[in-house]
Amino acid sequence: MMERFLRPEIAALRPYESVVVPGNVKMDANENPFPWPRGMKEELLAEVVEWNRYPDGTAAELRERIAAYAGTERENILVGNGSDELIQILLHTFAGPGKTMLIHPPTFSMYAAAARITGTRVAEVPLLGGSRLDLPQMLKACAADSSIKLIIVCNPNNPTGAQFAREDVLELLKETDALVLVDEAYAEFSGESMLPLIDTYPKLLVMRTFSKAFGMAALRLGYLAANQELTGYLNRVRQPFNVNSFSQKAGIIALKYLDEYQDQVEIIKNEVKLLYNGLREIPRFSVLPTRANFVLVQTEEAPVIVGKLGQAGYSVRNLGRLPGLGACFRLSPALPQENEQFLRTIKQLTGTNL
Repeated sequence: MMERFLRPEIAALRPYESVVVPGNVKMDANENPFPWPRGMKEELLAEVVEWNRYPDGTAAELRERIAAYAGTERENILVGNGSDELIQILLHTFAGPGKTMLIHPPTFSMYAAAARITGTRVAEVPLLGGSRLDLPQMLKACAADSSIKLIIVCNPNNPTGAQFAREDVLELLKETDALVLVDEAYAEFSGESMLPLIDTYPKLLVMRTFSKAFGMAALRLGYLAANQELTGYLNRVRQPFNVNSFSQKAGIIALKYLDEYQDQVEIIKNEVKLLYNGLREIPRFSVLPTRANFVLVQTEEAPVIVGKLGQAGYSVRNLGRLPGLGACFRLSPALPQENEQFLRTIKQLTGTNL
């Protein structure tokens, strides 16, 4: 009855749903399965937070620490309440009605959702085999449509795990009249980044998160790096006090534990290899190479497998049918002993010899 009040763009949207099954081993959200490094939680809880006061609206100390970690200047850093907020800030600032965003499906679903919310049109150039940007078609699309003002490249890509060639992204920066956002949520796992190039390429923006390698998904903290002119425009749109005091303190402290986090990253990368190799042994499964902290499996049995795994105590992500890939499911490592048991379980469910 109230639908008549909705903007047309919102009427077709569906809320993002994250299903949590109590007691199941969580392998469906690309999270860091390990607890925070020893001593970090205690150090955070010992911090003095003035709960009755607004947070530092500029997040000055956090941005200073992030800039040191990323090898740039504080003025080049914008922090947000998770990457989702940063995507919306970006689209509100540089896109919106009459403008178009170019993406490469399959990719992170929140790009298109944020575009719809902001009234931005979406143009799509599907990946080649789920692993490569179709650069000629992307360049052709930009040349044919002057309304394309933003290109988003998810690198490594979610949900495929592919690492795209740096040369392809540079070509988009050089040969199009569009800003290029590189979403590097999984950069700590791939070991590759374009963040050092933000001053060389004025149209380049790079987005990162504390939710993956740093295991802070519950606190919703992300950041975007770009030249000072771009961050200045983005700050005009950013809501005041958008990152709470506790999350700011947590981010500052987390960056003091880089060695411990790197140890966790190396373990996770090894567990990804374990899952990748184990899943490849299952007939009818095609497992895509990955540079992220998750694995994508192509199989027409995906919905059935996901259901059976759920009943067996493992939550993995059913992705439906992805462009160019068909039915797929995605999983990220749990703890090492849980991953070993998971492989035994999925092989039993699929009738694969152990």
